[in-house]
Amino acid sequence: MNFYRSKGFWIAFTIIFPLLLIAANYGFKVMTSIYKTDLGNGVVIYADDYVKTGRWVFQCGRSRLVSREPLPAPVAELEHAAKLTIGNMYALSAADEKPAKEAIRAITAMPYWYKSLSYRYSVLGENSDLSSHVFGLLAMHGGQQWALRVWQEINYGGESSFDITAEPYDPKTYVDHAKALHAAAKSCPGPQ
Repeated sequence: MNFYRSKGFWIAFTIIFPLLLIAANYGFKVMTSIYKTDLGNGVVIYADDYVKTGRWVFQCGRSRLVSREPLPAPVAELEHAAKLTIGNMYALSAADEKPAKEAIRAITAMPYWYKSLSYRYSVLGENSDLSSHVFGLLAMHGGQQWALRVWQEINYGGESSFDITAEPYDPKTYVDHAKALHAAAKSCPGPQ
């Protein structure tokens, strides 16, 4: 009996075997994942690796990831940002959108307004990677208190782009870091 395999067998083996190991590892992770969110469109976000570090809490049912320690505001990035885009404010009526945009323009025109930003939560993208951080700011304009939300989108090259929205402040619905952390901690079946 000849146990020597052909050269083609060994080439195929060295190519296929690592791919099988990767697929098996992914399948194992999928089957044993506790911290995940099914977006319903075939995309599932997994956060087990983040939660295992002890630094993050995941909100199951959403793609929110909350740092146990609030992250610092991206002051340097905002100082050098070429553009701050006013985002879509779908939750506001057309009548409320105009004063919200006025509030954004007035508040962001103040020097160093971004130094008062506070961390709220982060977001995992479709590939289960950290894609955004969300910061908040409460400020007065026109006799009304406004809740500004600054969305820091982290691009693949590590560069940031920013999106800002505003809505009238409502303490019942405003989600700060403490509320986000509490909601995330009680949302999953396993302890975090």
